[in-house]
Amino acid sequence: MALSIFKSPTEYDRAWWREVIIYQIYVHSFKDSNGDGIGDLKGAIEKVPYLKSLGIDCAWLTPVYESPLKDMGYDISDYERINPLYGTLDDWQILLEELHKRDMRLIMDLVVNHTSDQHAWFKESRSSRDNPKHDWYHWMDPKYDDQGNRKPPNNWGSVFGGPAWTWDEGRQQYYLRLFAAEQPDLNWTNPQVRDAIYKMMRFWLDLGIDGFRMDVINMISKVHGLPDAPITVPGPVQNGGSMFMNEPKVHTHLKEMHKEVLAGRNVLTVGEMPGGVDPYEASKYVALERKELHMIFQFAHMTLDGTNGDKWVIREWTLPELKDSIRVWQQHMIGNHGWNSIFLENHDQPRAINHFGNADPKYRGKCAKMIALFQLSLRGSIYIYQGQEIGAAAPTDWNIEDYQDVETLNWYNAKVEEKKAKGEEPDYEKLMSLVRRVSRDNARAPMQWSRGANAGFCNQDAKPWLRVNNEYKEGWNVEDEMKDPDSVWTFYKKLIFFRKTHPPFFYGGFTLIDEEDPKVFAYVRTQHEFGYLIVLNWTKEENEWEVPEDIPVPGGILAISNYDMDPLTQLTQRLKLQPYEGRVYALRPGFGSVGHV
Repeated sequence: MALSIFKSPTEYDRAWWREVIIYQIYVHSFKDSNGDGIGDLKGAIEKVPYLKSLGIDCAWLTPVYESPLKDMGYDISDYERINPLYGTLDDWQILLEELHKRDMRLIMDLVVNHTSDQHAWFKESRSSRDNPKHDWYHWMDPKYDDQGNRKPPNNWGSVFGGPAWTWDEGRQQYYLRLFAAEQPDLNWTNPQVRDAIYKMMRFWLDLGIDGFRMDVINMISKVHGLPDAPITVPGPVQNGGSMFMNEPKVHTHLKEMHKEVLAGRNVLTVGEMPGGVDPYEASKYVALERKELHMIFQFAHMTLDGTNGDKWVIREWTLPELKDSIRVWQQHMIGNHGWNSIFLENHDQPRAINHFGNADPKYRGKCAKMIALFQLSLRGSIYIYQGQEIGAAAPTDWNIEDYQDVETLNWYNAKVEEKKAKGEEPDYEKLMSLVRRVSRDNARAPMQWSRGANAGFCNQDAKPWLRVNNEYKEGWNVEDEMKDPDSVWTFYKKLIFFRKTHPPFFYGGFTLIDEEDPKVFAYVRTQHEFGYLIVLNWTKEENEWEVPEDIPVPGGILAISNYDMDPLTQLTQRLKLQPYEGRVYALRPGFGSVGHV
C-alpha cells in the first residue's frame, strides 16, 4: 500500500505551551492535608515534588474559587476569593511559588459562561428589573399554553436534563441556565459583563498564573432573541445546542478578550468545546493569525461510544472510527496553522482504560501502557488527568448512594421516575451498569496514593468526601507503582522523558497507515530527516502486522515498547504483536526528508 505523501510541515516558532506535559489536578479529590476528607491547596503543595519527579511541566488547577459546590466548583460565587474548604490565597500563592521555582507552570480554570446563583452579580440581577445589573444574565418573560399554564420562554434543554430555564418569583421571569438551576448564564452581549470578566482575568494573570483553561467557552454566545430549537424528539424539551454552541459572536468575544487581556502575555489558553466542533470551526478558534485561543478541547474521539450526542445511550465504537477521528484532527491542524490538545481523560470523562481499553486484570497493565504510548506519540500538547499515570479505573462495586455528581443523579432519578410513571418497575441493575460506565464521579474518586487508610488521600480518621475506589489495596496506587520497574507509573515516566528528548513528537507530521485495519493502529511521525513508526495492537489477541513497502525496514530499530524487549531490536517486515502491545521504531535517518511523513 502507498502512504499519503506530505512535505515536512511548516515549522512553528517554538512555544512553551506546545512542548509541555500538563497535569490536571482535580483539587477536591487530589490530596487532603487537614483531615476533613476534602482535597485542598496544601495537599497540592505537598505533591508538587511528585509531579516534578514524573516529568510534569504544568499543573492545571480545577476551580478553587469561592463556591457553593453545586457543580463541584464550576458554580463560582466569587472569582477573586479562594474557597475556604481549599485554603487561602496565601496557600494558593505558595503553590504557585513551589511550581515556579521548579520551572513548572500553573493554569487556572476560567468559568465565565455562568456563575453561581449565589454570586453578588446574580443576587443584584434578580433583585429587581430596575437594578443596574438587571441584564447581566438572560431573563425572559414566560409563555403560556392554551390552558393558561406558564411555560419556559423557549424549548431548550439543560445539559444536565430538563428545561434550561428556572422561574424566579421575585422578578416574575425565567432565567437561562444551561447547566444546573444554580448556574445562571451570563449575558455576554452586555459590555459591562465582559469588562468585569476581563478585570477578573487580569487579577489572576497579574498574580503570576501562566494561563487559563476556559470552561464551555463555545457556549458564551447565544443566538439573538433566544428562539426555539428545531424539534428533533417528541416532547417539550429539545436539544438547543445549535442555538448556543459555536455561535459566530463567540469569535468576536474571544478576539476582544485577547486584545483586552491576553495580548503581550506569554500565557496558554485552551478552550473547552463540548457539544461538537468540527475541524474547520476549530481552525477559527486556534489559527495563530486570528488571535483567539492557542488550542481547544474537542471531543470527537471521546464521544464515539455515545449515540447522537447522548453519552447515556451506549454504542460500541470501532478502531477505524477512532483512527479516523485522530487522523482528521492531527492532519487538519498541521494544514491550518493550528494546534491540538491531546487528552484521553478528565474530570468529566471515563477513565481511559475503561473508555478505550480493557480493565480486565489479565490485560490492564499492558493496555494502560499502550494507551499511554498512543497519547504521548501524538502531535499536540499533552494533558494527563490525575490517576491516569497509575492506570486508574472506574469503580466496579459502587451503588447509586455512592455517587454525588449532579448530572448522574439527575439522569438516574429521571429514568426511575419515567418508568414508575408508566407503572413499570425500573431495571436498577441496568441503570447502575450505565452509571458505572458513564458517570463523571468514576474519575473523581479520591487519588490513590498508597495502600494506607483511604488510599493515602486523607488520614484514617477522616471520611473522604467521595468513596475511595477499593482497587488501591491491590497495588493500583502511586507508592507501590513508583517502586515497581514494570508498573504503569514507571512507564509513564519513561514515556514522558522519551517524548521530551525526541522533538518530532512535538512538531512532526502525522500519517495514518491502513485506516480500515480493525485491530492494529499504526502511523508515522516525521520531521526533517527523522521518522518514527508507531504500531499499536488494540486487541487482546496476538496479531501479525505487515510493514508497508514504502517504509524502509532496513535500519529501523526499536525505540520504546510496553513489553520487555531488547533495546535496539531491528525492525522486520512482519511483526508479531502480543495483546495490547505498542512499539515505536526509529526509522533510518533520512526517511523523513524524502517526502514521507
